[in-house]
Amino acid sequence: MYEDTRYPVSPDVIARHAEAWRLIGAPGAFWSGAERVQMVAEARAATACELCARRLAALSPFAVDGEHDTVSDLPPMLIDMIHRLRTDPGRYTRAVFDGVLAGGISRERYIEAVSVVNAAVIVDTMHAALGLTLPDLPTPEPGPAAGQSDPDVVDDGAWVPLTRVDDRTATVTGLPGAPNIARSMGSVPSAVALFFTAFRGHYALRDIPLGVSQPQAEFIASRVSALNQCFY
Repeated sequence: MYEDTRYPVSPDVIARHAEAWRLIGAPGAFWSGAERVQMVAEARAATACELCARRLAALSPFAVDGEHDTVSDLPPMLIDMIHRLRTDPGRYTRAVFDGVLAGGISRERYIEAVSVVNAAVIVDTMHAALGLTLPDLPTPEPGPAAGQSDPDVVDDGAWVPLTRVDDRTATVTGLPGAPNIARSMGSVPSAVALFFTAFRGHYALRDIPLGVSQPQAEFIASRVSALNQCFY
């Protein structure tokens, strides 16, 4: 990755993105490698989806009906979720989440899918920002979903169970304590690991692996978030 850019990309970012790409192609706890790669393909298809464009232009995305331009055989409710998450995350509502669950997809499978899509968006956005062609889709590894042991989570009033507050989370995320973005994926520890593998090279609140100071990084992050109308 990134061998064709004239910009100096951090070796840590390159290594992390390559590892995230490999992890996406491997069987997850609840989805096979082939299914996870299809999620990336759908996230890319969403950027050129005619229905998604009409929804984005509408006062309410729920006022627009139609069929998505799809490229996979994933469950329809999951495809709709991926397209909404990729193109209009600011208006992503509890109703969308409830619809995915009503379609027979468990909370754990939902969390893993969100992690895969968001990790892939980090990689794709970096390529697009540098004017590079998007990387080939990850190579799916054979085999079924790997499963997992029961994680230590608690019902704390969110859409999904949250990881109990544990400062050890900071070693994975680079953020102090246990931030909600990590706790919300806590029902699937491998989903936390995948997302922060792709993310950690770009931003952290301590030991930041960048050529700018921490205050400069905070200024850039705040400015970009404001321009993107990022509620979080």
